[in-house]
Formats: sequence, structure tokens, C-alpha cells
Amino acid sequence: MHADLHDAFVDAFAAHASALRPGADFGPLNSVGQLAAVEGLLPRLPGRAKVPVGGARLAGPGCFHEATVVTGVEQGDEIVQEEIFGPVVTVQSFTGEQEALRLANDVRHGLAASVWTADHDRAMRATRALHTGIVWVNTHGTTVSEMPHGGVKHSGYGSDLSMAGLLDYTQVKHVML
Repeated sequence: MHADLHDAFVDAFAAHASALRPGADFGPLNSVGQLAAVEGLLPRLPGRAKVPVGGARLAGPGCFHEATVVTGVEQGDEIVQEEIFGPVVTVQSFTGEQEALRLANDVRHGLAASVWTADHDRAMRATRALHTGIVWVNTHGTTVSEMPHGGVKHSGYGSDLSMAGLLDYTQVKHVML
């Protein structure tokens, strides 16, 4: 991602995150432990990393954390390699589609990914290339019960939802006479 696109992305995300604060359409983290895990990642950021948006727990009751953007990170950084399960996004630069896919796949986890593009062919290439259990195109976080949902790599085994999820609870036996 070129520097001007990088800056434009951060600015757009900041505007969106700020607009969400008054009537946020996302809820709390699922537990005090998860909130602590998200909060604990930020102080461990390397010195080159920056947090231009968010970065703090929201005041008041519940397990709420600000929408947060982290820039200046590298592939091996903990915040890039771990599943965060919080309103935190990292931004990394890349020079082209192949490098973006290589970076996306060069993590220990593979629960989900989203691809944002107006190019249908690029979207289809990316969905085939990404090593994740679910890939969204031009959206993020939506699921339906008719489709399987599950991760790969260190994100887990098996699927929830759909016939694929049901089959995970069965045992197949082949009998030949």
C-alpha cells in the first residue's frame, strides 16, 4: 500500500471510528479477561508502532474498548501474529497483490479474512489464495446459519453452523459385506 493510500485509510478509519462512538453499533468484548488481553497487547507494541486512533478502554461499566488502529507494525510483531478478538486493526504496507496475500497468510491463525476490492477477478483470486476458514468480500463479520464457520491453522479445527457443523458431531462407519 502506497504511503498516500496508507494515510487515507487511517484517516477514513479514524473518521468512521469517531462517528461510531455516540451510538456505537458494536458491543462489548465477551469478558473481563478478553478486555485485559486486548489492553495488554497495546503496551507491548514495538517502539516503531503508532496508535493514531483509539487505544484505550472506554469509561463506564462493561468490557468496552475503543476502535483502535495500529500502524508501523511488521509481520513478526505479536499484534500481527495473534488473534486479537477486539476492535483493533493493524495496517501494513505492501507493494502488490501477491505480497498482500503472502503477508495475510504468513500468520499462525486462519479464522477469517476480508478482501476489499472493486475488481471481481482479484476478489476471486484472493478468496482462493487466503488460508482462512471464512473470507468476506467487501464486508466483514456477517455469517448465516446455512454456511459453515470455522478456522484453520491455530484458529481451530472443525466447523460450526450448516450441515458441515452437524457432520462434525457424527461418526461415519463404512461396512462392506
